[in-house]
Amino acid sequence: MKKTKFALGVLAVLLCGSAGARNGEVKMREGTITLPAYRVNAPEKAPLFERDFAYQRAKRGVYPYAMNDNPTDEKIDTTYRALFLENDYLEVCVLPDIGGRLFYATDKTNGYEIFYRQHVIKPANVGMLGAWISGGVEWNVFHHHRATSQYPIDYKLVDNGDGSKTIWVGEVEKRHRMSWAIGMTLYPDRSYIEVKGRFFNNSPDRNSMLHWNNVATHANENYQIVFPENTEFGTFHHKNSFMRWPVPDAPYCGNPDYIGKDVSYWRNLPALMGGSVFVYDLQDDFIGGYDYGKNAGTMLAGNRHINKGGKFWTWGHMNYGHEWDCKTLTDEDGAYVELMTAAYSDNQPDYCWLNPYETKEFTAYWYGIRDLKHVNRGNEHATVNMEVGADGRLHLAANVTRIRPDARIVVRRGGKTLYETTALIAPDKPFAADTKVPAEEVAEPSEVTMYLYDSEGNELISYHPYKLDRTKPIPDPVVPLNPDPKSVENTEEVYYLGMRNLQFHNAHVDPNDYFFEVVRRDPGDVRANTQLGIHYRKQGDFARAKKHLRTALKRQTANQTRVSDGESMYNLGLILKAEGRYADAVDTLYRAAWDYEYASAAYFQLAQISSLTGDSGRALQEAQMAVAYNGMNLDARNLLTTLLRRSGRQEEAARIAADVVAFDPLNYYATYELVRMGKLPEETFARLLRGVSESYLELALYYMNNGFGDETDDILARSESIAPYPTVEYYQAWRADARGDRAAAGKLFAKAEAGSTDYVYPFRLETVAVYEKALEYMPASANTWYYLGNLYFQKQPARAMKCWEKAVELRPDFAMALRNLGWGSFFFAGDCPAAAEWYRKAIEADREGNAIFLAECDEILERMNAPLQTRYELFAGREALYEKRYDSETKAIKQRILHGEYEEVLRPLLTRFYSRREHIEDLHDIYVDACLLSGLKARKNGDDRKALEYMLMMNEYPENHGYAHLEYYARDAQVYYNIGLAYERVGDRRNARKYFKMASQVEVRDADGIYNYEKALAMRKIDPKAPVGDMLRKIVETGEAGVTDYVQRFFESFGYGEYPEDVNARAYYMQGIGHKALGDESRAAECFRKALEQRNDHLWANYYLGMIR
Repeated sequence: MKKTKFALGVLAVLLCGSAGARNGEVKMREGTITLPAYRVNAPEKAPLFERDFAYQRAKRGVYPYAMNDNPTDEKIDTTYRALFLENDYLEVCVLPDIGGRLFYATDKTNGYEIFYRQHVIKPANVGMLGAWISGGVEWNVFHHHRATSQYPIDYKLVDNGDGSKTIWVGEVEKRHRMSWAIGMTLYPDRSYIEVKGRFFNNSPDRNSMLHWNNVATHANENYQIVFPENTEFGTFHHKNSFMRWPVPDAPYCGNPDYIGKDVSYWRNLPALMGGSVFVYDLQDDFIGGYDYGKNAGTMLAGNRHINKGGKFWTWGHMNYGHEWDCKTLTDEDGAYVELMTAAYSDNQPDYCWLNPYETKEFTAYWYGIRDLKHVNRGNEHATVNMEVGADGRLHLAANVTRIRPDARIVVRRGGKTLYETTALIAPDKPFAADTKVPAEEVAEPSEVTMYLYDSEGNELISYHPYKLDRTKPIPDPVVPLNPDPKSVENTEEVYYLGMRNLQFHNAHVDPNDYFFEVVRRDPGDVRANTQLGIHYRKQGDFARAKKHLRTALKRQTANQTRVSDGESMYNLGLILKAEGRYADAVDTLYRAAWDYEYASAAYFQLAQISSLTGDSGRALQEAQMAVAYNGMNLDARNLLTTLLRRSGRQEEAARIAADVVAFDPLNYYATYELVRMGKLPEETFARLLRGVSESYLELALYYMNNGFGDETDDILARSESIAPYPTVEYYQAWRADARGDRAAAGKLFAKAEAGSTDYVYPFRLETVAVYEKALEYMPASANTWYYLGNLYFQKQPARAMKCWEKAVELRPDFAMALRNLGWGSFFFAGDCPAAAEWYRKAIEADREGNAIFLAECDEILERMNAPLQTRYELFAGREALYEKRYDSETKAIKQRILHGEYEEVLRPLLTRFYSRREHIEDLHDIYVDACLLSGLKARKNGDDRKALEYMLMMNEYPENHGYAHLEYYARDAQVYYNIGLAYERVGDRRNARKYFKMASQVEVRDADGIYNYEKALAMRKIDPKAPVGDMLRKIVETGEAGVTDYVQRFFESFGYGEYPEDVNARAYYMQGIGHKALGDESRAAECFRKALEQRNDHLWANYYLGMIR
């Protein structure tokens, strides 16, 4: 008893101390963290241009980044730069070297890891460029799993002067030349991380963007995903499937196993290979997660009207998920759930528009929660739980994000107070109380509300149980939005289908198909012509762009009408400016500025023209107008800063630059201005740009486009002094030529041309003029022609091909240019034979071991249905090369198996490391093929013991593959049947019957009906009279129904999907195996031959036709 009193006395002292104590300061520092890390091989040197390849349900964009998709199993201790924030309640670590990832945030009040904390860096191929790690928080800006999520990015530590401190991370993104910054702030007296995101469209273009914060949390059988109680529906990607939340009453994504399960609990999710659920129409300001085993969790709060997206994703708790999140992506840290939040988006893909020079921002509040038992509602101030018992019992609990002395907790029904108390509540002192009220007062729980007030009577949060209408109709799912444009009757609908696909970056739909159809019907259509004009302007094809824009303007300005929509006028002005036709551009842009939507952007362009032509006074006025129309047009503010500084108004300039840096701490331009004016040390600028040549170049081009040559030259020189870079040297030469110094220009062009082409990926339209000038000096420069081709390919592919042809004419053994010609012949010209020949030359010329050439070439040969001997010879004798990459190696193994080397490939399959790829699940089937063929060969040769050994190997999952046995794997019927047969042949009847029974019980869905062949054979082994006829006829019927001339790829999530010949090869093979099972060998052989006409590499069609030794 004395011990109890002592404990209570200590607690009272602690609580009193908490109430009266001042919070300590926020600590911020830059340091390092050393972790075991699995090495990733050097990125690919080959430029990966756009193609019909989906990634996260949008078009994958790699170029101008390097593909980084070759992780290894070599683990070494690695030291990373680390940024730390700490206050009384939280310790936060951010890794700028790994995409600015918020690596961990520990709740110091209870030791709970608010986010999933890794103790190893273990990349796998999940990201847009390949290597990606799980854990913490990944910032997905402009595209999901953005290109640089595994690369170093910019960062800055800022003391805000009010006791709070912020770590900023961000970058200038190359694909769209937009930038972003995420700030993580701790306050001395608050337990949340304030997350502020800003998205800057630094370009003259209207771009679409997507944003999601990928928040990972530890998951286990006690973990629940918490969506707001008023959430009625969950939805899938594309919103193409819906469920009632949290207990579906109908199949979700076609899976009936969801029905009747509370899928808010991680342990209940029935998806065999992971799954996503988005909140449909988020109606409260939070999502969260809670671990009932630890009585702690994570709260993610923010204004739902901006932070509109809420989602969870998990690999799942079954074998597939366990292999991924517990083995492939970590060593010991276990399973996780991704609790994603988004601003300006509520689905993936769900892109919103960002206008020229527009800034969007969001603010969120993330913190740990504890001792609640359950979570009902949360916001930036508090999280609460109220449990209402039918007998009148109430359990009340609350967490707050700052010390709240004399907080008031009230429960009311209507105007009647049922319960009220006052308490000290603090982040380290949660509130909890149990009480009882008359049962009749809580008979309808939705009428009972819990309120939490601060000491001054301000409501912090309230909560009442929700009563949802479970009969409300489920929303209609989105259907594929890629009909044949000619089939759509309404012309306006055709236009909007084009806009939707443009906005969402669909990988398999060309939005211009819809705009051209509109123009075919109505050649003068304003909107479609405007969009086509914008497209060609961005591609640098100004002649075609002007034709479409002027067609639009002809109708817009008919009858002496001033345009009400300045989009076409503005874009025409941009072209005239780029062509150097400044007088025409000024006239056009001023007219565009009459439209408020384009006023700031147009005035900024006008200010640039005035500055370029030496009229700084007018430039100053126009820049001021640009800022007046859009105060967050930071490009205009930056231009204004330089104009003021150069005119001697340095203090005004410094104030504007300081304001820009306060709003965007990672802004290169404003930082450089402050350094030039002596307001910041040189070190600040150097640390921000991190010695990255492309960052210096982007800043130099800002100044060049603003008309400031001295600053341009200074920044280029700074970059070159840190590390030579050909693109910078080309610009230095171009600038020397512009000054009339041809001797210096010649030397610099020669230096640029002589540099290594590795990882030099030009992408800016401004650079075309630079390369064209270089070719005036060096017409025989193969590297310059190569660079110009790279720059053009995603803009004007026909011109790119001519550039590469010139490069190989000058240097016939230029392997990368030869490879690019192969890529262009395939993906642009559609000429497979030409593409294959270019690749053959590239492979012969390659001296650097580019294994990716083999994989790309084999894809072309596959599409051609090239002779299997040709494909085998592509890889033969090149083991050391093709083993450098997963794709080239697995393609080689497939060809070796087809060539009869199935026993030989088992050695590498059992000994080598294979880096897993998300949504590429072919390795285990390749392994099973090799084992099965080896077993069949041994059986044929009379070695039944050896055959049994191989057959048993089929049922193994080698650790070096990273695969696990799936709960649904129809091929088990084939595996078990052949194991049973092998046991039967060695006289082991007990095991034979065991495996025949297992095979007979395997679930086989219609799409996998080929395995009903072995299932039926196993059933007949158990019972010779088993009724299998209908099942076998169903195989044939399903195969016949599967033949098609069109494959819908609109919803494709990853990869390039399937072509009709892929689908038809399977369909004919299915028919064949069905006929074989029914005893009609002749029809079976006919179907197998048809399968090979579609895809001559269909392994088992070849086998049954006796074409594999």
